[in-house]
Amino acid sequence: MATTHRKDNSSVQRRLARRYCDAGDQQALQDDAQGAIELYQRAAELDADNARAHLSIGDAHLLLDRDDRAMASYRHALKKKPDSAEAHFCMADLLSRSGALYEAIFEMEEAVELAPERAYYSYRLADLYLRTGDTEMAEEALLYAISIEPDEGLYRYKLGELHVLAEEWMRAAQAYLAATQCAPLDDFYHIRLVCALMRLDRRPGALKVLRRICRISPDNRAYRYLLGELLVLMGELKAGSEELRRAGRLDDYDRDYVRRVKTRSGQLREDEKLVLIRAIDAAE
Repeated sequence: MATTHRKDNSSVQRRLARRYCDAGDQQALQDDAQGAIELYQRAAELDADNARAHLSIGDAHLLLDRDDRAMASYRHALKKKPDSAEAHFCMADLLSRSGALYEAIFEMEEAVELAPERAYYSYRLADLYLRTGDTEMAEEALLYAISIEPDEGLYRYKLGELHVLAEEWMRAAQAYLAATQCAPLDDFYHIRLVCALMRLDRRPGALKVLRRICRISPDNRAYRYLLGELLVLMGELKAGSEELRRAGRLDDYDRDYVRRVKTRSGQLREDEKLVLIRAIDAAE
């Protein structure tokens, strides 16, 4: 009878610990990290083997910029549950923030091995590989993430960025195109595609994408300005001047954005700059 009673009591404590964890989650959602920690700690006291409680304590400490305490909580969670993919992921994330990239890679590889169905883990692993200069492993991890979640534009965009580093503009354009197909209303992926197409000297294709961007974000002056520039460079001076006029005078932020897009696209030739300057003067 006593053994049965202890088992029943343990079951009650585990259920109560889960409720404290749920309550802690609600506190965290209300931006009360310290209050959440107190609830998670109560859960850990009730159920010493509750890895979720220790992980959550770590997450809450991160919200309060207590990285050392967060790390200690994640390590405690791993002691309780060594096969926790989430715990390894949290460790990797925190290690990467402190610049311990190779240690972070080890932990992220563990997370991927324990939860191969989580494409985001592979995506984050690819980012770590990139930060250490291992582009081959980064591409492998990205392709794996894409195979798990083929409709996630973020992974295809990151693959495009990888190809840009190698100046593989065609492969970059293909990856960005796939990203825009996954997220047809994401102007950021579209502008990346424009840059790759311009590098390939495929101006008609870039023009088509820029028109689409302006439909997605009709009030964005920088996009309108870039569209006007491209039209001018393609010899459509009247249409280009009209788009430049509609863009109006750019503020500092928009000017800087246009400059960065043009740099990524490849700088204009000197003869093209002269044509463009005349069109801009006419528009103003």
